[in-house]
Amino acid sequence: MTKEKSENVPKITLLGYYETLPEASYPKTDFVNKVAKEIGVSTATVHNWIHGKTKPMNHEHILKLCSITGLKENELWKK
Repeated sequence: MTKEKSENVPKITLLGYYETLPEASYPKTDFVNKVAKEIGVSTATVHNWIHGKTKPMNHEHILKLCSITGLKENELWKK
């Protein structure tokens, strides 16, 4: 690149470069965060529900899980 052309190229900082990168997407993390926020519980609680370590004691939470996932109550966990 000639000196004349390089003077016309806008300069960008490392921060500027970083800010132009697209946002990363983590579907599983995004799902856990969404459930936790919409139901009003911690992400640890959602992880416990997902892995069957615990189940919601509040039936409204189960209904919200069904609404979010499109699953029926009897499909949320193995019996």
